Amino acid sequence: MPYKLKEAEWRKIFDSAADPVFLHDKEFRIVLANRAYLECAGKTEQEAIGKPYWEVFPKDSGPMKSCINAIEKHDSEEEESVYLPDGRVFISRSTNITDKAGNYRYSRHNLTDITAMKQALERVEQLSRLYRMISLGNQALVRANDEISLAQAMCDALVDHGGYRTAWVGFKGDDAEKTIHPIAARGIEIAQLRELGLTWEDNEYGHAPTGTCIRTGEPVHRHNLQDEIPQSLLPIASELGVVESLSLPLLVSEKIIGAMTVSATQHNQLGEEEEALLMEMSGDLAFGIKKLRDNTERIDILEKLEGSLDNAVTAIAATVEMRDPYTAGHQRRVAKLAAAIASEIGLPAEQIEGIRIAGTVHDIGKIHVPAEILSNPSKLSDAEFSIIKTHCQAGYDILRTIDFPWPVAQMILQHHEKMDGSGYPNGLKGEDILIEARILCIADVVEAMASHRPYRPGFGIFPALQEISRNKGRLYDQNVVKAVMTLFLDKGYEL
Repeated sequence: MPYKLKEAEWRKIFDSAADPVFLHDKEFRIVLANRAYLECAGKTEQEAIGKPYWEVFPKDSGPMKSCINAIEKHDSEEEESVYLPDGRVFISRSTNITDKAGNYRYSRHNLTDITAMKQALERVEQLSRLYRMISLGNQALVRANDEISLAQAMCDALVDHGGYRTAWVGFKGDDAEKTIHPIAARGIEIAQLRELGLTWEDNEYGHAPTGTCIRTGEPVHRHNLQDEIPQSLLPIASELGVVESLSLPLLVSEKIIGAMTVSATQHNQLGEEEEALLMEMSGDLAFGIKKLRDNTERIDILEKLEGSLDNAVTAIAATVEMRDPYTAGHQRRVAKLAAAIASEIGLPAEQIEGIRIAGTVHDIGKIHVPAEILSNPSKLSDAEFSIIKTHCQAGYDILRTIDFPWPVAQMILQHHEKMDGSGYPNGLKGEDILIEARILCIADVVEAMASHRPYRPGFGIFPALQEISRNKGRLYDQNVVKAVMTLFLDKGYEL
């Protein structure tokens, strides 16, 4: 005969749940709440029971739409986000509880804290935004034919993709009035800037951020413009809604030729990380101006582009690994192996570089997968595996707006496709799968099988090679499998 839990026993189990849980009746009055829920709400059980739940837990007024849906749609489940005043974010899942006859009795809410996942996603979005800005700025370095178009392209990238309110570049005048001459701007008209009578003279007008920057040769960060700029500039600052600015000197051949100024509509939008990045961009702009003036080869610009690209991609990859420490280093090893395979096959150097970049961030979509699923040591359920499988599409969605020189987003979307069409997310077959994605697929399988995980030892390289050899032509590209065998068995490649 099944053991029937006593009230004290099931209550202890109910209270031991880490996630907040509560039940309410059809009038939305709380009838039961566990310890985690009461702690989040900052209420005692006596204060919570019998009250409408929106009066107990920090939330806008009234019942959640998801809860109403759960009651109206018999035996259904709905979910909705809940935001706490302390910044935490929960997903609330509402489910009906009925009696044996199927009549509604209560709704149960399970709240899951997704704050860390949301913060990580925001971090990735920030890095993606900054990378797009860097990418466009560096493309301008390569393509620009004159200083004005180069400066304008930089300003466009800063405002259109960096998210800043204004960006402008002014050159230092050597006239008696020490005038600052605007040559490019975005978010503000050049004519407006000229009307301000900007100067780098040591007087009231020259104490504006840009003038001070040119005069001193040092970055000038104004955290509160209302208190830190001349009175004559307050009207334009208010009109634009800007509250913070950063002016950075342009140094060419060890001489200050002008400054790049960026403004923001939110305090702390120009934080330390973004300030360092903008300093790099101003340095790139000055570098480009010098190269244009010198009319020399632009190979150094291309090298700087590659360096910025590597730094941005590495930062994005590190964000994923912070959420999924069990696979720390996995993306780097896959990238290295995939590049070696591509080289063994004989692909051109430029294509190999694209594969390496894609391998470095091929699991970026896992930022959307709950951490408890990523670190689950047991066999995943069908539902959990379905969530895991979304990381290909999620990775594609994150990176598709970035203007890579290679089809990186498509490589990531396809890296779990199989030759016989049994892969995901789109069931592609054979030649419909990019060769780069076929390479990433095998590199991913070999590294995952061979490497150690905290919840299982590594199988070693030979079982991994047996797996791809046994399924070559069916799941895996035959030529890619052959290249992997050559690397490990003939050339002594090590992960």
